[in-house]
Amino acid sequence: MLIHDSFATVRPARFAGSCYPANEQKLSDLLDSVVVSPHHLTLSGKSVRKSAQAIIAPHIDFRVGLSAYAPAYYALSDTDADVFVILATSHYGWGSLFIPTFQHFATPHGVVKTDHELLRKLYEKLPDLTKDDSAHFEEHSIEFEVVFLQRFFGSRDFSILPILITSFYPFVQSYKQKQILPTTNTDFMRFCDALREILAVSGKKVAFVASGDMAHIGRKFDDPYDASTMLATVEEEDKHLLHAMETSNADEYFRRIAAVEDAYKICGLPPVYTMLELAHCTDGSSLAYEQWHERSTRSAVTYSSMAYYGMTL
Repeated sequence: MLIHDSFATVRPARFAGSCYPANEQKLSDLLDSVVVSPHHLTLSGKSVRKSAQAIIAPHIDFRVGLSAYAPAYYALSDTDADVFVILATSHYGWGSLFIPTFQHFATPHGVVKTDHELLRKLYEKLPDLTKDDSAHFEEHSIEFEVVFLQRFFGSRDFSILPILITSFYPFVQSYKQKQILPTTNTDFMRFCDALREILAVSGKKVAFVASGDMAHIGRKFDDPYDASTMLATVEEEDKHLLHAMETSNADEYFRRIAAVEDAYKICGLPPVYTMLELAHCTDGSSLAYEQWHERSTRSAVTYSSMAYYGMTL
């Protein structure tokens, strides 16, 4: 689907009825049961603070990892943001590094509007930005975040800026060969600088959501081993990544992944790194970390959530 044909298009809630309830009340009850709570604790055992300006949330199936979403959206729940910039992993689209869409997003709670004004300004600054948004059709990584946003902020007017980010494999290879970081890439920095400038002068209150999971290991992900043999090793490596994320050290986060050539297939690398660089996030707090071990396929996925209470656009 080309972007110029989709100005009035509403993307359907493709995963309603499978990954989460299609019934509005059942979905509300489900989300309320995990988010509306004063008892959320961080990984360090402290109470989760509200007033977050940016979060990292997983995009794993709600039927598996809903509890890891909960503290992130609790931290964000009192924001007065006008627009939520959603930076998400692209699992089905490649080629262009950044893939926006003008489509609005439907959920069982209604329709969330995409901010066309901001997107048009982004295209004015970056006319070579892809106009093919077909990668959004089958993608779940933005839809899952929109479901939470619509449930908890749907009573007021807000918009989203939905952007998929494709593989960082070329950056990982550049680091392997020449120790080059993504911030030296012209296309990456042009996008970050353009979007940062547009948001800064928009007069709108902005919050960020990075949608990404962590490791994907085991037979289902083409590894020559059963995930059960690597869970402890991966958890130890994930702890280093969580520390880099919490301290907003984007380059250290990238280096640790690139140093092993992304052997654990960290699908959150593109959105997390981009958000930390673009929004200059600070005052991070690590909220949740979980491992889903799918014994039937001898595979596992790890995922986490994080909140940031400061940023500079």
